[in-house]
Amino acid sequence: MNRPLLLALATSATLAITACSSGTTGSSGSDAPAPEVKAAQIDASGPLAGKTVTYIDGMPGNALMEGIAQGLATELNAQGAKLVDVYQTNAQNQLDLAVANQRIQEAIAQKVDAIVAFPLDANAIRPGVEAAKKAGIPLFIFQDLGGLDVTGKLAFPDQQRGRDTGEALAEIVGGDGEATVLSGIPTDNIEDAVAGAVEGLKAGGLDVVGDPANQRNLKDDAPGAQQIAQGIFAQHPDLDALVVYNSASATGAIAAAKQAGVLDHVKIATMAGEDANIAQLESGELALSYDFGGTNYGKEMAGLVARALKGEKLANEVVEAPLGEIFTQDNVGDFVPWPERIQYVELPHTY
Repeated sequence: MNRPLLLALATSATLAITACSSGTTGSSGSDAPAPEVKAAQIDASGPLAGKTVTYIDGMPGNALMEGIAQGLATELNAQGAKLVDVYQTNAQNQLDLAVANQRIQEAIAQKVDAIVAFPLDANAIRPGVEAAKKAGIPLFIFQDLGGLDVTGKLAFPDQQRGRDTGEALAEIVGGDGEATVLSGIPTDNIEDAVAGAVEGLKAGGLDVVGDPANQRNLKDDAPGAQQIAQGIFAQHPDLDALVVYNSASATGAIAAAKQAGVLDHVKIATMAGEDANIAQLESGELALSYDFGGTNYGKEMAGLVARALKGEKLANEVVEAPLGEIFTQDNVGDFVPWPERIQYVELPHTY
């Protein structure tokens, strides 16, 4: 069975669904300044000139989603294609599983050349996938989800980023002591990342205590993580290392560690860092941030889309998203915010 895929790198929005909300995509609710945005420069002489690609995004205001959209636009605009960024939100501005199919139907009606979707649920989006296939429009999805017959997929290296985070944190604490993982809503990508983190902590010599399955930030925001972390620190007062699944949870865990008086001892790492976590690294409140680089995910997907639009015959083509980079206090000075890695541009949200 496919679990809902609200990528746990980000949003704390209330979903308009009852079966399973998401941990979504990991929004940190940060106070980071808004990036400079300029008008898009589309190369009219590029190989994809005149093409239109629709990106079925999550919701506005999400750092990961915005990074992905901007990465897509950077590469597609440079080759002459226009990117239209639409959201899976309903009239109440809530994420809504039913909206993905509606957005696909709208894209079909506009006779776009390709559709890229960030599926919130594999089963919910299936009618739209079938409709796009019937219309002869190539459709691509983020995540290598089984059961969806699409043109191409960008697989996320979730287990590897979890393992890399766990091993690096174990090295920071000296390869000895107790560690655990604060998890989130049980989506495929969160579960894979958590499993990887447990493997990494153990491989690094740490004794994993507690059960991540019972340590979930089901609210997917900083206050929710703070509450769970308070329980972890109460049960394991000698804890040396804590891995959390996203940026907002890092903020909540730091607050809980301060309240418990253990921040000077326990080392906290996030498997899905955002620009907002860098100040926490600089202050020493956070020991490690895994920067998955959302803009790179978008750029990699754009390359896959371009292959199809240039005539290559693809069917369920799977491309691996690039691994990210680990930042600690030793190299935090090298961090470059996503909006400085590429020029963020104004994206049209209507046709």
